[in-house]
Amino acid sequence: MKATPLYNRRALHLPGGDAVIVADLHIGIEYDLSLTGANIPSQTASLASRCTGLCEDHDATTLYIAGDLKHMIAASGDSTEHARMMRQERWDLRMFVQSLSSCAMKLVKGNHDGGLRSSPTLTVHDSGGICIGDVAIAHGHAWPSDEVMQGELLVMGHVHPVVRLRDDLGFSTSKPCWLRAPLLEDAAVERYPDVNLELEVVVMPAFNPLCGGMAVNTEGILGPMHGIVDVDAAEVYLLDGTRLGSVASLRL
Repeated sequence: MKATPLYNRRALHLPGGDAVIVADLHIGIEYDLSLTGANIPSQTASLASRCTGLCEDHDATTLYIAGDLKHMIAASGDSTEHARMMRQERWDLRMFVQSLSSCAMKLVKGNHDGGLRSSPTLTVHDSGGICIGDVAIAHGHAWPSDEVMQGELLVMGHVHPVVRLRDDLGFSTSKPCWLRAPLLEDAAVERYPDVNLELEVVVMPAFNPLCGGMAVNTEGILGPMHGIVDVDAAEVYLLDGTRLGSVASLRL
């Protein structure tokens, strides 16, 4: 099954599966950021509108979320403030799910998705991941299942990848990006004896632009997959599809 990046939209289209994939929505992150003094209005309506637009524009009947639909995972600040933020996040989650009621939603659990359970409008899968034909989806904070590692393409999130760029004057900036990476064969076989060594790993940019990023050309990738993914050989693409080259060639 072919997977097509939707450039500048932080999403993948699966034409053969009538589906769109996004990752790392982190609904409620703005409430956590408010503890640092940032005054950011709720982004939930915007996230829902973007997801609805993706499904409508590509005739998708299913929206797959590669983990971290929500943000809050532990107490932050005093208990009263944390309880207020948790209530607001739950309200935002309900609004998001209701806004996309015309599209089936399937979530592969990420490390921020504790407590989420399946409902008539949201199917929740465990962190081992799921397969849609030969395309697999996992979040990336935990080891994918054996079945997932036998596919042809693994789509994951968790990393919030960015690439750090530096100009001739020494000034640097970070840009959200996509990664396309092969496996480290020996390490992959040691962990997954039946792995498909031709499996390609695609690391998606965070759908929510408020998420922080991990500079893949200076920090690598986050999670257990860093041990079996050949990060140096990974190809880096900006959101508009510009190919920058391999991570190794972009080291600072």
